[in-house]
Amino acid sequence: MLNLFARTARCCCLLALSLLAACDGQERGQVEAPPTSVSLLHYFTGSLSGGIDEMGQAFERQSGVYALKAVSLDHEAFKTSIQDTLTAGNPPDLYSYWAGARTASIIDQLAPIDDIWAQAGLDERFPPALVKAAVEYQGHKYLLPLTQHFVGFFYNKHVFERHGLKPPATWAEFLAVCEALKAKGVTPIALGASDKWPAQFWFDYLLLRTEPYAFRRALMAGEVRFDDPRVVAVFARWKTLIDKGYFNRQPHPNSLAWDSGANEMLYRGEAAMTLMGTWNIGYFNNDKHRWEAGRDFDFFPFPIIDPDLPKVAMGPIDGLILPKRAANPAGARQVMVHLAGVDAQQAFSRGSGALAPNREVPDSAYSGIQRRVRDEILSSPVFTFALDLSLPPPVAEVSLNAIADFLAFPDAYPQILRQLADDAGKRFAGKRE
Repeated sequence: MLNLFARTARCCCLLALSLLAACDGQERGQVEAPPTSVSLLHYFTGSLSGGIDEMGQAFERQSGVYALKAVSLDHEAFKTSIQDTLTAGNPPDLYSYWAGARTASIIDQLAPIDDIWAQAGLDERFPPALVKAAVEYQGHKYLLPLTQHFVGFFYNKHVFERHGLKPPATWAEFLAVCEALKAKGVTPIALGASDKWPAQFWFDYLLLRTEPYAFRRALMAGEVRFDDPRVVAVFARWKTLIDKGYFNRQPHPNSLAWDSGANEMLYRGEAAMTLMGTWNIGYFNNDKHRWEAGRDFDFFPFPIIDPDLPKVAMGPIDGLILPKRAANPAGARQVMVHLAGVDAQQAFSRGSGALAPNREVPDSAYSGIQRRVRDEILSSPVFTFALDLSLPPPVAEVSLNAIADFLAFPDAYPQILRQLADDAGKRFAGKRE
């Protein structure tokens, strides 16, 4: 059941969208006049808001016809509000959304964008692999990519240097670094999982580093149960890290936020590293922290466990989708064309820490840490989405809940996984019916 905050946020969102529509009608004056504003509902808020204003400003500099009127909503409230507005038939002209299973789950309520994709020559601007992974669904193009993030370890360089440590490349080196930090009284790993989704990255990478990608793909498709011995082994390895005291215990991960909690532990030097996305670049670079990448903080990819497995990179791709019932589909399509351009994508990249999906963005637009992130992605044969963007939303929900249960009761992971396997199986079966 939605909490009071989520219900209030939903009401505010719906009211704001109604006001935008009313204002647009006033601007048009006459019903027959073409609409000049395009409404956008997005989730780039709080610690994840970096780049959205810069992108909007880049759009305003270029567009002489349309005004982009954006309404922002917290991540969790957004997940419900998009369903509410689609169901009610009064959606904004554009939504931001996560590529992958979430976009696939609402594809019947979206309008394809093959026409503008072809007209704007976007196949020349976006890498084919990214288009296949994030843009195309059921043989048509539906999503315009805005960001490509990467999940890796971000660490406090001062803490590492103080204790003579280097970023680990292998699992043995990683365990040695954790043990050395613990011996010095530093929490090796900060995990803030109060929103549930941050913890999934541990499951994903532990699986991707120990089993072939084909196995994970089968698991995400419901062809393998979550109590498969290979999944059980992932949680057993994760539990070993917990038992050794490598994660924060006070506050417990389930009660700690990823940004104001785990990231601040890094900033204060209480913890050494955290597994998180490249939005952390924007977080630590902001006016509050003013950390410089390479001097104060840095990143390294998840260590190699099985050297015989091809390396897999992981992260979300954010984009724009067009609902079928948009009031101004023509304007929305034109906004998409503008936001696919170099200036807008470069502006969003600069503020968010993400890579720009448009490959025409010049190398000089990226910071040193972003270029190294890009090289890490390019050196990985596979780029994939995290669990909650790879699974159908109902299955993702019970999976994130199970991971939270595991963090609360690590010893109970065999029972938790058996229950998850049953629950996920039922939800997969419901999807197929």
